[in-house]
Amino acid sequence: MKNGYCLLTMTNDGSKQLKCHAIPPGELLVQKFTESRAPELDSLYSTIASRLNNDFRSQRNKRRRTTGFDNRASKTRFRKKQKVGSLNQTKSDENIEKNVNKAPPRHIKRKKELNKNLESGFCISGDGTKRLRTHVWHAKRFTMIKRWGFHLPLGLHGRGKGSRALLKWLKNGTVVHDASYYSAVQLQGSQDSLLSILSTVMSPFPSSDSGSVLSGSIYASSMLHHAGAINSRTIAPVIYMWRPIHQSIDAESECDRTNELRQLWIWIHAAALTEGYTALKSACESQEIVSHVNEEFASVRCISLEGQFGTLEVMGSKASQLLQKILHPVSSSLTQAVEEHIPCFGIIPLIVNDPRALTKESTEVDSSYTDLWDAEKGLYCPVEESVLCMEKHHQRLLSFCLTDNNSADVNASTGIRSSRICPIILLRRNNLMDSITRWSIVLPLSWIKAFWVPLVSIGARAIGLRERSWVACEAGIPTFPSEFPECDSYSSLMEAEVAAMDKEAALRPASVKSFSIPVPPPWNCVRHAFKMNPTELKTTQICSNRSNAVAEPALSDNDLAVARSSRILSGFLNTINGDRLPLFSHLSDTSMCLSKIMKDEKILDHGLNTDSFLENQCRKLCFVRVILHAYKEGAIEDGAVVCAPRLADIKLWISGSNNKGELQVPQSSMAAYFVKLDSGKWEFQVPDDPAAMESNRWPIGFVTSGFVQGSKKPSAGGLCDAVLLARLRHEQWSSVPLKQRKKEIYVLTRNLRSTAYRLARATIILEQQQEDLDYI
Repeated sequence: MKNGYCLLTMTNDGSKQLKCHAIPPGELLVQKFTESRAPELDSLYSTIASRLNNDFRSQRNKRRRTTGFDNRASKTRFRKKQKVGSLNQTKSDENIEKNVNKAPPRHIKRKKELNKNLESGFCISGDGTKRLRTHVWHAKRFTMIKRWGFHLPLGLHGRGKGSRALLKWLKNGTVVHDASYYSAVQLQGSQDSLLSILSTVMSPFPSSDSGSVLSGSIYASSMLHHAGAINSRTIAPVIYMWRPIHQSIDAESECDRTNELRQLWIWIHAAALTEGYTALKSACESQEIVSHVNEEFASVRCISLEGQFGTLEVMGSKASQLLQKILHPVSSSLTQAVEEHIPCFGIIPLIVNDPRALTKESTEVDSSYTDLWDAEKGLYCPVEESVLCMEKHHQRLLSFCLTDNNSADVNASTGIRSSRICPIILLRRNNLMDSITRWSIVLPLSWIKAFWVPLVSIGARAIGLRERSWVACEAGIPTFPSEFPECDSYSSLMEAEVAAMDKEAALRPASVKSFSIPVPPPWNCVRHAFKMNPTELKTTQICSNRSNAVAEPALSDNDLAVARSSRILSGFLNTINGDRLPLFSHLSDTSMCLSKIMKDEKILDHGLNTDSFLENQCRKLCFVRVILHAYKEGAIEDGAVVCAPRLADIKLWISGSNNKGELQVPQSSMAAYFVKLDSGKWEFQVPDDPAAMESNRWPIGFVTSGFVQGSKKPSAGGLCDAVLLARLRHEQWSSVPLKQRKKEIYVLTRNLRSTAYRLARATIILEQQQEDLDYI
């Protein structure tokens, strides 16, 4: 058949029959089609009319509630304006021109603004707050909050629950978070000059960086602080990466490589971006002054790349499989880029196709490609969604053998530099609990929406700041800035939380208001614990002559320190002559060393003479991060106080006795445990009542991240004074036989709105690993 096709079919009697069918025409004339169906439609209409008695009105009880029956005053005014406008035909030309040039409504302007996809920069609301590129998607589904100059998704709507479901997603699937509020600061100069600057503003930072980091194959973490001051204030934890060196470096050319122009990126959280950029800029200016005196050092250029890049965090047991589905490198040799054998801290640069593309075939790199490291030259935006929709429509018509008269306009230029390939950088982060992988995708900011929607569409669950903190607590990773009290960003966050709590408390009647709790925790109250005599449990005069709330001087900026690495902790112990304290952070890189040391009979022969360093301890406190596990029962909340137990308390809990009445704070003194001074600072109130004093346990630290509900092994993160932890370990090891010593230190925890003390086991992080800088 010339214009059709034939099929050989079987009839009911078993014989074969050849049937021919005509191919439908490429174009359909609507008028001829309706004329041929007119008799059939007339017959159908007459049948329905006879059944309804020619009454085609819909029944009132079956009508849908639509806006057509809305008689609000606003709609009435709008209709009156339309009526007046249609009747009044004698308006002047000026009024007509004024109405024509009238500004569009706010919702139209806002929709147009949020749908923009600029090459760089964030959209800004009326009050100057930045919006993420995924703001519209999150605002429809999440509770939004203003924080760090951004509109950020706090979490799903509700009462802040849902941690059980999140842990299931993390264990059996994938979660994704838009972390585009992290920004990069670029340093450009000679390698020696860059290393010189980093050594002054980062701690810990080795004198000669490792070859893998310098080559750009892995990234590193450190703490950023101000340069030029002794024990300067810490700014924030950062990660830094070098631009990769593609050619190999041999011994002969290594000296020339140090003077070659290198680029370095330092990623900083939005809460500390301004302070961090200022510190780096000042360090570069100081380096420029040195370069005029010493020709060995060249000046370094410092540039803020805020608004250039976005970051998507992908976490979960199936994160690698999901990335393989969405990332399609243009080179066939990179199709297996996302594999489990890639080491942690690894950097993988890729050029991938647009994940929204209709086909997943590999393409060649065209002239629109720009490396991420060359962001100053400009990065191309993805193809607009309208163009892709037209392409999909055109292909759909072709599948039905129909032609599209507007097919020539599919690839028409929109006036925006666009590309169908995107340069990205994959960062292999440290694994979470067990084998749950974690990736970070660094890509141009204009490509965020192009990757976000496909990620969510193929099964990734979006999470906000609240769910992200749950993931960090479950994995034992500190969250910035809520677990970094040594930084100014922590103080700013606490001030915002206090303002929100005061605003919420003001709306409640006095009859239902509860007593206030300290936010942030009064870290200086741990000084009271040094007054406790380990043997007689009496208070002595050490730091001051007073015993009430106003006894303690407030901590200055340099009095509070948190040891984030073994080197910093060892340096602190040397300054206070505490090298014999039972803290073993220097052995964390060797397996089972702590188990061998605690079985040593002579480890406690030197005794614990705390009087030799208590004078120094009154001037400065050093905290270490610990992981807390409840001994048998109890939930540890955010802000809970960590206290030093007596040996009788530990025996009472371990023996399984039900008589725990002695481990209760009197209800009458619970609200007065912490008092707020006129200056707004919180202080610890030493009980005057003998009964309250007997049940008092001295604070040694506070919980910074509480239990996550639904966790099979719930753990809490906290900060405790290093010297007090060492004293507790010395007491507990001295009171038990050699074979019963534990790595963990027994402590007591009490939620600030509870009267009950609960026994917990504290594990010092720096005894398990050399550094505690992997933040989320």
